[in-house]
Amino acid sequence: MSPFAVLPARRGSLYRGCGIHDPALRRGYETCRRGIRSTGEIEYAVSLLLPAPLRLAVWALYGALRAVDDLVDTADTQTGEAVGAGRAERLEGWIAAFDADLREGTSSDPVRLALLDTMLTWNLPPEFLHTLFEELRQDVHGRHFATWQEWRRYNSLVNTPFVLRTVSLLLRAAGLSTEPEALGAALPDAAAAWQTAVDAVYLTDALVDLAEDLDRGHVPLPQEALDEAGVRPADLLDRRSTPAFERLVRDMADRARAWFDRTLLPPVLHPAVGIALGTYTNLYRLRLTSLARHPAALLHHRPALPRPARMRLLAPARARAALACSLYPFTLTAGPAAASLPSPSDPVRGLAAEVKARAAQRPPVTAPTPHPSGARPPKVPAPAMPRHVAIVMDGNGRWATARGLPRTEGHRAGADALIDIVHGALEIGLKYLTVYGFSTENWKRPAAELQSLMYEIPQVLNRLHDGSQPLDVRVRWSGQSSRLPADVIDTLLEAERATSDCTGLTLTACVNYGGRSEITAAAAQLAREAVAGHVDPASISEYAFARYLHVPDLPDVDLLLRTGGDQRTSNFLPWQATYAELLFLDTFWPETDRRDLWRAIEQYAHRTRRYGTIPRPPSPAPA
Repeated sequence: MSPFAVLPARRGSLYRGCGIHDPALRRGYETCRRGIRSTGEIEYAVSLLLPAPLRLAVWALYGALRAVDDLVDTADTQTGEAVGAGRAERLEGWIAAFDADLREGTSSDPVRLALLDTMLTWNLPPEFLHTLFEELRQDVHGRHFATWQEWRRYNSLVNTPFVLRTVSLLLRAAGLSTEPEALGAALPDAAAAWQTAVDAVYLTDALVDLAEDLDRGHVPLPQEALDEAGVRPADLLDRRSTPAFERLVRDMADRARAWFDRTLLPPVLHPAVGIALGTYTNLYRLRLTSLARHPAALLHHRPALPRPARMRLLAPARARAALACSLYPFTLTAGPAAASLPSPSDPVRGLAAEVKARAAQRPPVTAPTPHPSGARPPKVPAPAMPRHVAIVMDGNGRWATARGLPRTEGHRAGADALIDIVHGALEIGLKYLTVYGFSTENWKRPAAELQSLMYEIPQVLNRLHDGSQPLDVRVRWSGQSSRLPADVIDTLLEAERATSDCTGLTLTACVNYGGRSEITAAAAQLAREAVAGHVDPASISEYAFARYLHVPDLPDVDLLLRTGGDQRTSNFLPWQATYAELLFLDTFWPETDRRDLWRAIEQYAHRTRRYGTIPRPPSPAPA
């Protein structure tokens, strides 16, 4: 008989209370529960503190993580395949099956079935799982971190999205309408604090799982940390404990504990959710204290939490959580959380006084640098000049590949091309330029490429407004803060604040942007306003709707330009570019410069613009 044929009465009641009656789906959740119970001692204990619907969601997310991770951890020696080959094949098979299940809306695999049910119940986007898959692809062959900066950036790209997606689910259930990363609107340090909390969890897990990683020939700590402590990787792989290693463990435990101490919990939570999150961090602190007492043992086995101390934390937490659930009944609130960014008037975008102070301290703006060829912009009559040009900067990776270079080199060259385009836009007198820097779909790219993009985006923004001779460019950001590293968010917001007084060119950087998600978030916010009685549905117009977009005052696009040879708009500004003229170039973006922008503007000037009415005559050719 299957171990799932008859469930204990208590769990049977749990599933019935959550509306889960399908035996196959119950088996899926039970498989996930068994997985988290066997490998996630803290996670399982904390999940039992949560209201039932949330408990099942945590089981499914963690269970899926463990199922896929087990594929990577399983040795290839059973099949005699090359190191990593069998694991990579199994992982790719699971990912392909998951994508097929997403299209079908069901699965024959119990774990994936539970995962799909949770994603549909809570309207979780599947994209965040692809960064997890990329992490596991790296795990197949092992990975090495030279510095703490590399280690933290990798966490921000491949570990943090999965953890914060789970946390955002808890916050949504607790009645908060924002993603955890977007709490910066109310708590300026919230995004960095959440990232620090995730770093603390993964540093602790790196110590706890050290023996298992060493079995696979992988040292999970940054080489910088080993060098500072005087620990040789060879000693770790040989399971040789040294005084330097023991100091390293204690230092790492202190570092993780300090990171936990900097964690900020949201001020408004369902009591049971707040109890669960607090207990989670307390159990991790207990784990750090325990492993620091016997560091040598970490080289040989995974340490367990001391039961007496664990129960001293869990027993009162269980009593408080049960009382909280009885006093404050939990209502399942599925559906997307509000993802709209704060408006420019919000505190996170900068107070007016601060803007004025920065403007007074800012060096005078300088004129754009001429093109090295000596080319000058064409003279376009004012009536024929586009007000707003938007660009899909495509072809960086293909440009690099064609030259035998890593794709990351293409992004570096693309950043140089953008700087030249900005100079050219200033020269010709363009008022608005919007560029597609990073789409919500780009998270599916390899981790190394994501790291490069998350490095280059802040660098190119800093080149525009830092230094002694900044350009007269006002920077705006359009996109979602969810999943972006804290330092990238900080750079985007700082660029907005530092350039808010500029009047020459408005450059809107679409970073972590998706056109459909922008419209969906605006519609959700508008619906909430209507339900609250703040908006009369009969008065809603397209102009009223536009006020809920990421950048409400962004004008309609006149000319949409795409490089790289593809002829599609790729979910870029669908609301703003409804009447845009389209121009597609075969040139890769790194090969593009201001002269291409000028030629595009000249072509635009000679096109006939109708807008559903009689056409205006095209501009005469320049003399």
